[in-house]
Amino acid sequence: MPYRYLLIVGLTLFWLILSGYWTNPLILGLGAASVALSLWMAIRIERKYAFRARGLTVLRRQHRLWPWLMVEIIKANIVVLKCIWFPKKYPISPVIRTLRMEPRSRIARTVYANAITLTPGTISIEVRNDEILVYALLEEGMEDLEEGEMGRRVHLLEGKDS
Repeated sequence: MPYRYLLIVGLTLFWLILSGYWTNPLILGLGAASVALSLWMAIRIERKYAFRARGLTVLRRQHRLWPWLMVEIIKANIVVLKCIWFPKKYPISPVIRTLRMEPRSRIARTVYANAITLTPGTISIEVRNDEILVYALLEEGMEDLEEGEMGRRVHLLEGKDS
């Protein structure tokens, strides 16, 4: 139950910070409706896919992943920006491949797929058991994923017993 209160407070603050509207009653009402809908969906998901100890471990350890991921997102932004501004000098080489995933828990695989999608120039298309289908705008982006640094970092979120 405290989880739900934390979720309400977190979603409300997140919405208020992103929207910037603090005085318009219509906008605040729509924000409250958005938070209520999100909470309802989260409760339904929680009932169907209850978090196990490993899932909570992943959530508690995310602070280890985010600083590294932010740096990777910035680096990938610069690479994609070069491709857009200087297409002759930095041509794209799109590629789709299936990669093996190190993360084992459902939540860690979700974090991994979302981390790939958050990184500019790469999109996770489909997640199947221990494989993920990935599109990359550049061959270099796919090579970085194949090296497995992101997968190892997400796998570390699961803890040593996984």
